[in-house]
Amino acid sequence: MIKKIALASSALMICASTIMAEEHHHAKSGEFYVVVKGLYTTGETIKEGTDITLDGKAGRGLGIDVGYTLPYHFAVELDTSYSKNDVTEDDGVDIVNGVAKYWTYAADVTYTYPLTHSIGIMGKLGYEFEHEKIDELNVDLNDNGMVYGAGVEYHINEHYEALVEYEGSTIDSVRGSSVYAGIKYIF
Repeated sequence: MIKKIALASSALMICASTIMAEEHHHAKSGEFYVVVKGLYTTGETIKEGTDITLDGKAGRGLGIDVGYTLPYHFAVELDTSYSKNDVTEDDGVDIVNGVAKYWTYAADVTYTYPLTHSIGIMGKLGYEFEHEKIDELNVDLNDNGMVYGAGVEYHINEHYEALVEYEGSTIDSVRGSSVYAGIKYIF
């Protein structure tokens, strides 16, 4: 009896998620959207050589995503963000404090799995370009690498969604990872 109930429950969940996915697929594909989000960077400590340590503190910034939804819960996005955080360089003799500024640009593919009609779990993978500038340390660098992320989206109404997102990168910088919170406007 328990085996039949578990089997029937599993079949019901699969059918329900397929129906929700089909409804979400038809209602959402082919739409442009813009996301405006605030961000928090975690900061990171990096060793340069054997004697120099760069310690990045937590920072803040803003980001904007422009995207287009594709069939089957996929979307393509172009992202940009600006953030800054305090940095300390310690070479064993002198300690220099500075402010690191970051401009990032990325192209991503996202996939959103609808858990319910209002809540979706999002995954992101893309490629990012980063410009790092720390005037006090004479740093003015460009780097690039893979970007990856995950988040939760909450469908408010026909045109608005709220989201929270974690984003990491293969770029090695004192900025660290980012946590975003924002609002998506769907055209």
